[in-house]
Amino acid sequence: MTDKPVNVHFLSQIDAWVGMVLAVAGGAAGWMASGFDAMSRTYPMVLSLLLAGCGLILVFNVFRHKSENVSLVIPVQVTTLSAVIIGLWIVALSNGFGYLLPTFCMQFVFLRLCNIRSPRKIALFAALISGVSYLAFIVGLGVPLPETLASWIL
Repeated sequence: MTDKPVNVHFLSQIDAWVGMVLAVAGGAAGWMASGFDAMSRTYPMVLSLLLAGCGLILVFNVFRHKSENVSLVIPVQVTTLSAVIIGLWIVALSNGFGYLLPTFCMQFVFLRLCNIRSPRKIALFAALISGVSYLAFIVGLGVPLPETLASWIL
């Protein structure tokens, strides 16, 4: 018995689908960003081109490396759970829970989804991500974040 790679159809691989979605979304975002004024266009244009480029790299890698993993069950479950988490985050932001608390909770759940086991490590990473993003928005970009119902909630 030989260990030959299994020939799996291109469209049955999750990386192919993710790559195509990233490439199309990045291209669409780049096209929309091209209509911005010269001062506002650089950041979204670079970000969208990076997104499209990463998508194309994923698609290219699917052609280069055949994979035996064709099950879409786990990616669909993770994607659905992630969409629910982001939806709850948006609801929390919209209903006066501030930025830090909902973002910390969202990051905590995402890190747990990434199979990090230690609650202390998850809490530390979630706090760092939330704090750095808060500072980036407030200090670096000067973007106003959602107002809170209580002044002690950031």
